[in-house]
Amino acid sequence: MKNNKALLILFVVFAAFICKVEANSTKNNKSEKPNILLIITDQQTATSMSCTGNKYVHTPAMDKLAESGVRFEKNYVTQPLCLPFRSSLQTGRYPHEIGTINNGEKITGDFPMLGNLVATAGYNCDFFGKWHIGAKPEFIGYKNYDNVGKDHQKTKRVQEYLLQKHEKPFFLTVSLMNPHNVCQLARDQELPDGPIGSPPTDLSLLPPLPNNFNFPKNEPTILREIQKKSLVHYPTADWDELKWRQYLWGYYKLVEKVDAEIGKVLEALIEGGYEDNTVIIFTSDHGEGVAMHHWNQKQILYDQTTRVPLIINWKGVTKKSIYPELVSNALDIPVTILDIINVEKPASMPGYSLLPIMEGKSPKARKFVVSETMFARGGENLGATGRMIRTKKYKYCIYDNGKKRE
Repeated sequence: MKNNKALLILFVVFAAFICKVEANSTKNNKSEKPNILLIITDQQTATSMSCTGNKYVHTPAMDKLAESGVRFEKNYVTQPLCLPFRSSLQTGRYPHEIGTINNGEKITGDFPMLGNLVATAGYNCDFFGKWHIGAKPEFIGYKNYDNVGKDHQKTKRVQEYLLQKHEKPFFLTVSLMNPHNVCQLARDQELPDGPIGSPPTDLSLLPPLPNNFNFPKNEPTILREIQKKSLVHYPTADWDELKWRQYLWGYYKLVEKVDAEIGKVLEALIEGGYEDNTVIIFTSDHGEGVAMHHWNQKQILYDQTTRVPLIINWKGVTKKSIYPELVSNALDIPVTILDIINVEKPASMPGYSLLPIMEGKSPKARKFVVSETMFARGGENLGATGRMIRTKKYKYCIYDNGKKRE
């Protein structure tokens, strides 16, 4: 009898152990398809998060992702402009390859699209927020599309979505507008997504000017010509130190504003019961000048506009870490998503999967990343295109116009 009891206890303990191992194996081996949550902000430079050591901005939601995720420190965009980058992300190609080197242009050519590829793997592909891609949602595989209202209104509908029961795994993109409102802020216009208050007039209460605020030596001549040509975009010629620092204060407030919306999405993910099996990818479409070299806006090939946040968090898989090597988010995110859901990447996508890095492995790092640009005002070409190549140690830029091009 005692032997039978002992055997029963041993069996129960062993069964519990097997269940635990199988549960962990299911999560780590991804036998159950994970949901994918892609969060995109607009015009956010890489260092505008408190988890990067920035003392002038407070981003608890982004920091939370970094607390148990991988933060890719040297993540670059394919082009520092909205539609070119966003179209690049859907195809895994450079903007010039797909005909979208400016806002308002359509994707040309027959390329496999990220949404279609994920949908064929059995996913519901849904998109909430700013689209700005050179194709219609249904053409590239998104079943539901919602871009009505301000950020907080979009977030409310995302919350409702995440509190519903979904029979199929979802690939959900949440594309938020801010801190893009800094464009209107620089022009002293009403902010589309609501006010942020008045900036302090006391310099001691404002962020300092960046260390690289001054004009650089040997800068390509076309850059300041464009700055003078488009005063709507670059209304900074007569700004004094106070004005520049108030603009920085406003920019960080806009980052905090969008961070609060991201926090609501993450809370809904937990409340809906999806946190344990959802890969969260957070990034931005391009950066912002943030006063470096007297620059506001984007399009230029300096790091503040081409290097943006990228954090990937997958509960039970990723651990808090910083990846110091080069990444190209528009090329690498699509390939990574396909790798996660076990879909072979098409030959047209040259990106690198980041899944091995997420799993704590040390894959071969990129030798370089490339960004391109075309300066424009709406649909008007302002007279310069450029290319940037960035290696681990060096960076080289060249423009097609101007007395001094490099």
